[in-house]
Amino acid sequence: MAGKTPSDAAGRTTAGTGELLAHWTMRFNIHARLQHGLLAVSLGVLMLTGFPIKFADKAWAAAVVRLFGSFEGMLAVHLAAATVLAFTAVYYLATLVVAGARRQLDYAVLPRLRDFSDFFHHLGYLVGRRSDAPRFGKFTWWEKFEFWAVVWGTIIMGLSGLTLAFPEYAAQYVPRWVIGVLRVAHSNEALLAFLAVLVGHSFAVHFSPLVFPSSSVWYNGRLSLAQLHEDHALVYETAVGDNLPPSHDVRQGRWSNSRILMVAELLVYAAIVVGVYYSLIPLIPQ
Repeated sequence: MAGKTPSDAAGRTTAGTGELLAHWTMRFNIHARLQHGLLAVSLGVLMLTGFPIKFADKAWAAAVVRLFGSFEGMLAVHLAAATVLAFTAVYYLATLVVAGARRQLDYAVLPRLRDFSDFFHHLGYLVGRRSDAPRFGKFTWWEKFEFWAVVWGTIIMGLSGLTLAFPEYAAQYVPRWVIGVLRVAHSNEALLAFLAVLVGHSFAVHFSPLVFPSSSVWYNGRLSLAQLHEDHALVYETAVGDNLPPSHDVRQGRWSNSRILMVAELLVYAAIVVGVYYSLIPLIPQ
């Protein structure tokens, strides 16, 4: 059955050749999935309760406030979600400490010079200037970018959020103009995170033809061999080894070659870009 491929400590698939395509490879453990879930929920609530403050003159902002009964109620939920985000950061750091104590730290997510060449290789492949597909390891260049964007964003949001939550206390140590700058930085970092999730992350996890309508990795930690082959070829070769003939096509996603899906998504994303340009970009300085 799918999802029950036996594997050794290194993640090497041990099922027979005829069964491999029906199986998956473990990518994220329970702690990583819980941290991702807490991050997703807290960020979603923070955006829902924070954007009505930045875009207070919009009709939809007043409607969101009414959902929480009052501005004070919405602010209380916002602060609660911020606490969950802070807990998630501490939870993640704790797992790093434990992994370090066990000498099990995974350094694959650290940026490398090769990531820059991978980016240009991938770009050339996507626009048809290169015929050979890029070959990534455990993390692709965009996954590393997203990870470190979350790290940086959490630091910015945390420090600026604390300042905005306790402005009277902060004013004792920094000039008032610094608090104003942090207010703009706080809301714009949130807007950047919203766009990154809406356009980039959601496509990779849900709308890519290879995984549509969703990858399973975020809820069960397992990655299909088709997706492993597509995005992490170097890991795929280690996990599968010689179990599959070189000519075996593992790209078996139902929507992988759907022109209807591709055209529909291009139209949707084009509409998103136009909407963001005309409705959000002019408000960034606020």
